[in-house]
Amino acid sequence: MQLRRYIGVALVVGGAQLLWGSCGGGDGAGPAGNSDATLVVQADVSGTAVASVVVEVAGPDMVTPLVFNIPIVAGVAMGTVTVSAGSNRTITIRAFDAGGIETHSGAVTVNIQHGINTTVTMTLVPETGSLPIHTTLGSVRVTLTPSHNSLTAGQTVQLVPTIVDALGVPVSGTVKWATRDPGVATVDTITGLVTARGLGQTSIFAVFAGAAGAADVTVIP
Repeated sequence: MQLRRYIGVALVVGGAQLLWGSCGGGDGAGPAGNSDATLVVQADVSGTAVASVVVEVAGPDMVTPLVFNIPIVAGVAMGTVTVSAGSNRTITIRAFDAGGIETHSGAVTVNIQHGINTTVTMTLVPETGSLPIHTTLGSVRVTLTPSHNSLTAGQTVQLVPTIVDALGVPVSGTVKWATRDPGVATVDTITGLVTARGLGQTSIFAVFAGAAGAADVTVIP
C-alpha cells in the first residue's frame, strides 16, 4: 500500500515588504512592483527523496508569475519569498528529487493582505508512492519555552510564548492555550501555567493567527 507524505509548508505573511530576489535563503525571480507581505516557506521533507523545492506565485493582476527556489538544510526547506498583497494569489509548490523528477505538488489560492494573515493548511500530493509528509501555510511562527518538560504529579511549569513574523521581528498578541490530554496535564487558558495531573506524555499548544507552538510534557512517578 502506498503511503502519502504531506510536506509541511509554512508561509508566514508579515506586514513588511517582500523582496523580488533572494531573501533569507530563498532565491526568486519575477517582476518588481509594490511588495508588502513577507512569506516564510518551510517544508519538512525529511524521509523523502526531495532535493529541491520550487514555489510559484501567480495572480490575475500579475503579468509574470514569481518563482522562488527554496534551499533544503538537514531535511527542512526554508526561505523567505516576497509577494504583493492582493486577491486570488495562487501559490503552487512543487518538490523534485536529485534527478529533477517532480515528486510532490500542491496549490492553494488565497487573498494576501498587509499584516497578519491566518494560517492555512496545504497538501503536496506525491506523484509516486512515498512516505507521508505534513504541510502548513501561516503568517507567524510561535514557539514555547521551555519546549520539553518533565514533571511529577502536582508540579507546575510556566510556558512562555514567542511570536515572530517572517523576518523574525517580535509580534505582540495574545495566544490561546490548549492541552492535548488534560488527564496528563492541564494549562491555564490565560496565563499558560501548566499543571501535571497523571502519568504519561502530552503536548501543550499556544495558537495565534492559526499558527501553533507546542511544548512536550512528560509526567513521571
